[in-house]
Amino acid sequence: MDYLDEISAEELQDALDNVDGARPTQRLLAPIAYKNGVTQTELTEWYGVQRRTA
Repeated sequence: MDYLDEISAEELQDALDNVDGARPTQRLLAPIAYKNGVTQTELTEWYGVQRRTA
């Protein structure tokens, strides 16, 4: 998830405040969790997706 190096958790949180719908929300919650120390493996278990998807 190297692409997340360029954006802060705060910026992701701000974006979360401006989205509607379950999917866009989920797509922001995952990187926010990752930025806060949740591993990629844990994310795959939470969301039921393959590691490369996470």
